[in-house]
Amino acid sequence: MIRIGRWIRLVVRQMSVQFRIRTFNLYSLLLFFLQPAIFSGVGMVLSRVAGRQTPDLVYTIIGGGIMGMWSGLVFSSTFDIARDRRDGTLELIVGSPTSLGTVEAIRTLTNVLAGMTSMAVAFLAAVLIFRYPLAQANLPGALFSLGLILFGLWCIGIFLANFLVWSRQTGTLVNFLELPVAVFCGFMFPIRILPEWMQAVSAVLPIRWALQAMDAALLGSPLTARMGMQWGFALASGLVFWGMAGWLERKVHDRIRVTGELNSI
Repeated sequence: MIRIGRWIRLVVRQMSVQFRIRTFNLYSLLLFFLQPAIFSGVGMVLSRVAGRQTPDLVYTIIGGGIMGMWSGLVFSSTFDIARDRRDGTLELIVGSPTSLGTVEAIRTLTNVLAGMTSMAVAFLAAVLIFRYPLAQANLPGALFSLGLILFGLWCIGIFLANFLVWSRQTGTLVNFLELPVAVFCGFMFPIRILPEWMQAVSAVLPIRWALQAMDAALLGSPLTARMGMQWGFALASGLVFWGMAGWLERKVHDRIRVTGELNSI
């Protein structure tokens, strides 16, 4: 019980610090609020031009919210590590009794929950402004799919965080992940319109499967074998990213034992 209490206090304190950093950072606020609104607005304009009076809930409105969550997660994970390197606290985190993986897991969870604000705003806009009907929706299935989206984002986030710790050069690669992942996962359009080779590549991303399941659930589809398969793929691919994050963490510690420093990596 004492260990559980200490762990809970650690999580609460770390999340409190991370929430303050996100709240007082103007760039983070723009990522989580302004950018999703822009994506959703452009999607609604294009939907009207195409002749649809009611915008698509998942691929126009909620998709913009998920885009905000993904952008915030990618760049917040990048900037957290860069800030630690700049301030000289990365060495302290690695050398502290709390493992690097635990710190990054709590940070990433906080960033994902902060990004939920953009999703909530997008959903409320769909229900209150556009009067999107939810009477026929499979709400339990949609909520479970949302949980898998958050889990997938968290797994990818901790993988990226540990990837950035491993080498300074990886930060340049992360800047090119924002839009390609959004395209491969089909944040704002059905994945079926992509070429087959792109659909095959996107199969490794958990968000793609969970988003497809959410779309089906909001359209009123009951629990089917296909939806269960999509949930299974989302969970399995998320666990793969989580496993790779743990492997990278061990590699970082092994490298530190050899070099005695983080500057070389």
